Amino acid sequence: MSQTLYVADAFAALAFLVLFIFMRGRGRAGNAMWRMFLAGSCIGATWEIGFYFLGPRFSSAPLYVFRTDPPFPPIILHILHCFWDGALFMVGVALVHRLLQPPHFAAFRWSELGVLLGWGVAQEVVVEMVSLGGSLWAYKARWYNPSLFEVKGEPFTLLPLLVWVVAPPAFYLVALRVSRK
Repeated sequence: MSQTLYVADAFAALAFLVLFIFMRGRGRAGNAMWRMFLAGSCIGATWEIGFYFLGPRFSSAPLYVFRTDPPFPPIILHILHCFWDGALFMVGVALVHRLLQPPHFAAFRWSELGVLLGWGVAQEVVVEMVSLGGSLWAYKARWYNPSLFEVKGEPFTLLPLLVWVVAPPAFYLVALRVSRK
């Protein structure tokens, strides 16, 4: 079952990339949307690639361990998760458009940042719960990554959650700049 979840995970990440390329080619995703997706993917790469090098292949005390090894090299998983991150940021953009009055991303608004932060933290909790419940990977409690609580005897840790507290403001600043052009 876990191998199937990894394949679904990889397929979804590739589907997001193909979807945005298709939408861009068909004129359904303008320059701003395309650039926001790419920016979100690049922002995601900062921790996805960083976490790869803190993982079990490079550390005797890794940040995370695989409960079930992925059916492909782990670097592939981390690269594909960059596209997941881009898509997750774009869901945040869609929520801003859906929940808040226009104009969107025209000037700094606390409400827009709040939606992006709330979505970022909420989806991170769900992702980690699915991972822990699905026996894919588990973050290890370390001095720099303390455990907040346990799920099925595995620690739910702080660092991945902090990523989604820091990343939305960075993305929001980029989104403001991109949408103004």
